[in-house]
Amino acid sequence: MNYITSILAKKRDLAKNEMEYEKSILFDVYTLALVFLLLCNVILNVILYYPVNCIIFGVITLFMLQTLLWPDRIRFNTKLLMLLFFFLGIMIFYFDTISGEGCMNYLSYVSLTIAVAFFFDYIRDRWIIFFLIVSYLLWFLINVTTDYYLSRFYSQNLSPLEQWYVRIYKIIEISFCTFIGMYFIYRKERVLVKYYIEKEKLNAIIQKTDKINFSGELYDLAMSKNSLFITYFKSQFPDFFDKILAVSPNLISSELEICALLKLNLSTKEIATATNSTVRAIENKKYRIRRKLNIASETDINLYIINNF
Repeated sequence: MNYITSILAKKRDLAKNEMEYEKSILFDVYTLALVFLLLCNVILNVILYYPVNCIIFGVITLFMLQTLLWPDRIRFNTKLLMLLFFFLGIMIFYFDTISGEGCMNYLSYVSLTIAVAFFFDYIRDRWIIFFLIVSYLLWFLINVTTDYYLSRFYSQNLSPLEQWYVRIYKIIEISFCTFIGMYFIYRKERVLVKYYIEKEKLNAIIQKTDKINFSGELYDLAMSKNSLFITYFKSQFPDFFDKILAVSPNLISSELEICALLKLNLSTKEIATATNSTVRAIENKKYRIRRKLNIASETDINLYIINNF
């Protein structure tokens, strides 16, 4: 127990921020959940006396365990994650095929799809998510639409009792993965609540300090669409554009103007008014700025620009 605690403490020290630490912890939880389910598969195949399957699941279990020791920069690599989830989908298809329809191995696609939703960003990784979900659906349909035609060549000919064992395992797997998903949601909600509270505190501090005290005139210039806004902004924040362009030289002039307005902590609606744009257009520009500055989707873009530039 002390060893596990020391590992968690080390992870917190190495993490760049709270969000990265939470991501690492959730990844550990899912890895351990997967290891547990793989061990259940090993036990199930021991009961059914399929030594080859025992070896396959045993090797994968050991592999997943040792990934806990990998640095997060490798574990969080999107391409490696995609390969992992693709491989797991192939495994489900294989065992669904050889076990036959009566074992309901196809239910594992549900567990895998839930995991995909947690480990990929729906904006940044949407094409990867689409590819994985379509591949799962395709493999599922191959067996369903052909009435498990392939199983006639690779079937393990499980008895009704053995099929009952597998179905019980599938019920356990789905229930276990559902609880893991609920735990993930709880952790993320807790972080969001904490983040919201800290954001409100920071906004209160900003309003009470002189950090953006001189933004009153800037605010008036911005909201009145005065052409002198950028000139006056540069006089108040002389290094702002140099710093932000050093991070992302490909920011265009309209995006730099949005960044300046975000520096003043303006809302999306206020920025839309100040630039004669729609709220939708500003949201699109903010999304492009996020990508160019590599700002995580869960990070408040206003506070990021205020604190970093």
